[in-house]
Amino acid sequence: MQTFRKTRRAVLDRSFKAAAAVVTAIALATGAAEPADADVVERFASDPLVGGGPNPFFAEGDASARFAYLPGEPSHFPGDREGSLRVLYDTTLPGARISTPLGRVLTLDDDFSFGAILTIRSEGFHADPNGFSQIAFGLWNAATTGMNRTSFPSDSFDLVEFDYFPNVTAYGGPFLAPTVFGGNVGGNAFFNFAFQSSEVALPHDTPLLVQARYGAAARRLDLTVIRHLFGVFFESVPGATVAVDLSRLDPTFQVDVAGIAAYFEGYASLRAEVDYDLLYVGDLPRPFGIGRRILPAPPPTEPQSQRTTDARM
Repeated sequence: MQTFRKTRRAVLDRSFKAAAAVVTAIALATGAAEPADADVVERFASDPLVGGGPNPFFAEGDASARFAYLPGEPSHFPGDREGSLRVLYDTTLPGARISTPLGRVLTLDDDFSFGAILTIRSEGFHADPNGFSQIAFGLWNAATTGMNRTSFPSDSFDLVEFDYFPNVTAYGGPFLAPTVFGGNVGGNAFFNFAFQSSEVALPHDTPLLVQARYGAAARRLDLTVIRHLFGVFFESVPGATVAVDLSRLDPTFQVDVAGIAAYFEGYASLRAEVDYDLLYVGDLPRPFGIGRRILPAPPPTEPQSQRTTDARM
């Protein structure tokens, strides 16, 4: 297992930097209806583990040790609702995940998007420099995707996943490294997978909007992360843009659920509390409408000499 972790770190050192930051605004729409082509919109306005919300969630593993609903958690940004789902990514605990059905099966031949708004909390955070573990959510197959994602061989077939590895190791880091596993080849998910990485540190205690878009024609998954700046404004995180080439996956993935997964490693590689305020599949839902804006420049400051002259007058 230790040899495999070192190999993964070495491979993930292939990273690239993104372009300059662009400020983005979340425009708050007045309508409450969801877009017609949205498969899943979950704002965690209620506890997904007890039902009563818009989407049925199903738990696997010891979910009560990993997932806690905070009904009184204040909104984290304009347009957010009170309440958050707090996920404990603690690699010493048994793995657990929650998921909700998409109502259809997505493959390499389908265009689709998914994402989340999450906040990585600094309180109690620890990423061991000798470890390599991820904060993860994504799409998978309810029947074929196992939870031994970090093992070799792995049973995590049919998985399209956002992965952020916050560990800073001798090989670099942290790494934003979305990973996609196709169908079963030789009983090991790592025989049919693709990934790409960017070496970037995502900020803590700041809402992050993660957007993943897959285009079937190009066989490419594009993932970006932007951070909350102030008010309704978000800004890009330099380096937090990754494109993954999926043209060599064979057979294709077949995913039919969306969810959040917290994996087991067997030692204290990572401990992180992450608050989720949105999980979606399809277009980014209302009231979140992404528009690109450049913030207005501050008014010019008068030279000191001019201000002194005016005061004398």
